[in-house]
Amino acid sequence: MISLLLVPMTLGYISPELYGIWLTLSSIMLWLNFFDVGFTLGLKNKLAEAIAKGDWNKGKSLVSTTYLMMVLIFIPLWIILEWIVPFINWASFLNVDTIYNEEITKAMHILIACFCLQMIVNILTAVIAAFQKVALSSSFPVLGNFLSLIAIFLLTKFCPPSLVALACTVSVLPILVIIIASFVLYSSKFKKVAPSIEAINKSYVKELFSLGYKFFLIQVQVVVLFQSTNILISNVSGPNEVTYYNIAYKYLGIAMMIYTIFLSPLWPAFTDAYTKKDYTWMKNIYKKMSTVFLISAAAVIIMILLSPIIYKIWIGERISIPITMTIAVGIYMIVFSWDSLQINMINGIGAVKLQTYVTMLGLIIHIPLSFCLGKYIGAIGVVCSMILINVLYSTVFTIQINKLLNNRAKGIWIK
Repeated sequence: MISLLLVPMTLGYISPELYGIWLTLSSIMLWLNFFDVGFTLGLKNKLAEAIAKGDWNKGKSLVSTTYLMMVLIFIPLWIILEWIVPFINWASFLNVDTIYNEEITKAMHILIACFCLQMIVNILTAVIAAFQKVALSSSFPVLGNFLSLIAIFLLTKFCPPSLVALACTVSVLPILVIIIASFVLYSSKFKKVAPSIEAINKSYVKELFSLGYKFFLIQVQVVVLFQSTNILISNVSGPNEVTYYNIAYKYLGIAMMIYTIFLSPLWPAFTDAYTKKDYTWMKNIYKKMSTVFLISAAAVIIMILLSPIIYKIWIGERISIPITMTIAVGIYMIVFSWDSLQINMINGIGAVKLQTYVTMLGLIIHIPLSFCLGKYIGAIGVVCSMILINVLYSTVFTIQINKLLNNRAKGIWIK
């Protein structure tokens, strides 16, 4: 609900074009996610294994070492990126009017600083996931977005439209929530694995990296496939089309949010179950989640049919979202939801080598395919590229998870 309320309120603060620019800038920041070299994702699996075995000393060392590595990665990265930002012609890069260049540059300085800090403090969410307390970590973005919603409301009343003010509001508050939560949780609920300088163990870097580098390669693909979408749409059709795509995505994302509530606990739970070789439980959960997927897909179809009415109630007459864009995003949501089910289980088991190869194929073909399709059908061509690539992923990973759950996986299927 908060996510939905943020859209009309933000559109009430800035124009649709500025909103499209803002969405594109936000997606650029998420490009940098892969610079953690998969350490946090590797931590989630390795810490879950340590917890399952009751090895708290190792768990504490894994957490402490991950914090050190993230600091060593993101502090230098922040310095380098802040130096580079002024030399980029952002207006040209984003295909927008040059009058926005100075404001975009200022906003990027804020976004980069907040992003680098967030990548360090977000280790807490991996720790929480390893303890299978996913609902707890999910409360952080809810609280952060709620505070942002209040701040944007105040901006609409007291401040003129500004990308810089919006960047401060949306980026700073969620980080403060996680920082406060870190101090509270590491001194109470997760005290056994609280980071400390004494617990840092360099030998665990290799263990984290051995699984983490595979997640790193997968993350590179995720960055290109998902976070480049706004850039590609902006270049193919302009910033207004970015706004259309994101509003359709946020609307249909309601079904995705509910589906994710069921999906989120699977990763650490499957790590725990696979460590204990509990195949019966894993197969039972897979069957139940397949039913949840079908319900979610049906919900998306109903939402597409109701979209013209909902858009009118939600955002009024400010923007008219093409039904073709809503249909394309809906198809993508359905395919991606099925793919996500397989991926979460496979990641929990840790058999991700095949995933690195298959997703690398997506990395190679997505941008040229998007431009090729975009040339003929505009922004929808970018979404179609994402659909086709996810169909490929879903096919391969469905085969793999069935092999794993039936203990018939050999060779690359289990590595």
